[in-house]
Amino acid sequence: MTLDELVRSRVVVWGLGAEGRSVVGLLRRRGADPVVVDDAPVATPAGGPAAVDPDGGPVVVRSPGSVAWEAVDVVVRSPGVTRRHPVLVAATARGVTVTTAMAVWLEDAAALPVVAVTGTKGKSTTAALVAALLDAEGLDVALAGNIGVPVTELYGRPAKDAYVVEVSSYQAADVTTSPRVVVVTNLAPDHLDWHGGEDAYYRDKLRLATAGPAPLLAVGSSSDEAVARTADLPGRVLFGPTGSIRVGPPGRTVLVDGEPVVDAARLAVPGDHNVWNLCGAVAGVSLLLGRPPSPGAATKAVEGFAGLSSRCTPVGTVDGREYVDDALASNPFAAAASLRTFAGRPVTVVVGGDDRGVDPSPLVDALAAAQPAAAVVVLEPLPAGWAPILDGGGRWTVRRAVDLPTAVAEARSLTPPGGVVLFSPAAPTPAGQGGYSRRSEQFREAALGGGPVPSARR
Repeated sequence: MTLDELVRSRVVVWGLGAEGRSVVGLLRRRGADPVVVDDAPVATPAGGPAAVDPDGGPVVVRSPGSVAWEAVDVVVRSPGVTRRHPVLVAATARGVTVTTAMAVWLEDAAALPVVAVTGTKGKSTTAALVAALLDAEGLDVALAGNIGVPVTELYGRPAKDAYVVEVSSYQAADVTTSPRVVVVTNLAPDHLDWHGGEDAYYRDKLRLATAGPAPLLAVGSSSDEAVARTADLPGRVLFGPTGSIRVGPPGRTVLVDGEPVVDAARLAVPGDHNVWNLCGAVAGVSLLLGRPPSPGAATKAVEGFAGLSSRCTPVGTVDGREYVDDALASNPFAAAASLRTFAGRPVTVVVGGDDRGVDPSPLVDALAAAQPAAAVVVLEPLPAGWAPILDGGGRWTVRRAVDLPTAVAEARSLTPPGGVVLFSPAAPTPAGQGGYSRRSEQFREAALGGGPVPSARR
């Protein structure tokens, strides 16, 4: 469905986060009058529905149950609104089309030079590196999508030389048109409650590549799951530790078909997983341009890339202990990658958050392999199934904490000078705690504010 088709339809916009508000504003500027729905609309003092003003004047926000669904053609859902919501399931059964802003924009952008990046983790860093590489090549680039700027903001603007969009699994689930280039960083279990299981999560995630027509596709070879689930897709190239875009001698050089492009040692952000992200970015640019980025442009882009916040980001060293904010590591797979980044150093990792029903085994395995032995501080309440993390069996030390400042104090007591305190929660931020950015702030405040090491833990 294109924007022109959407404007001519009877539309419900469901969800009033940044993307939902942007969709309402775009539709109103095009002359449409969408119905606006939210699961928890704020009531007025008189008890009626409240009005909000996303763009161009107030609109009434309704509850799903108050909508005359027989008079609706299309629902544009915000990314967090699951397709499995009972009201959406019933609406779909009546013939209502369910879509997202990303799906609409990709339909409209079918002929544009688009690199779309998805994956369980690493997609923001990879997308930002793709944009940096293209910019260093002298192209005028738009970076949008899940990375923070809704794609709806691209409508009505002058055309760009290239578009780089980060696409979450929530956004990919309704995609009907594949972009020119797709980069899949990796696949691991995540958001299983939203998608309804592991197979559904992978299927929804890969709709970006399978909707058609077949895109130019790059897949991270560090992920066995991604390699296996894309094996039958045409024209696939692999990147990372193996593949046509890989790291090899001399040193840590990113090679494209054996030819050197850039020294990965110039990348400021730590960890092998970020080296693979760089390989993914080089792969995406190579597929879009039909050639690798020039070594000069690649070096310029990499040296100018300082990394993104809350993604294995060093925030400071206090009393010889380095503090690293990895608040966006919202599953065990991501936390394990960050833990391995600091191999050879004493590490205490702070974990905990909401339960998504994800197997903690990747983090358990990384803890078991850590040398020297790691320590873990677990934030309560604990996700179900985390008993293997609590039972270190003497291989790692475990403490519990009721909140993040207490967890940082505990971690400080467990970490010797020269070691690392890593906030890599391995689970999403619990509802009501302000999201990952608020937890990042709390970690930074607790880390850099210092404070006494609990005497009982010395």
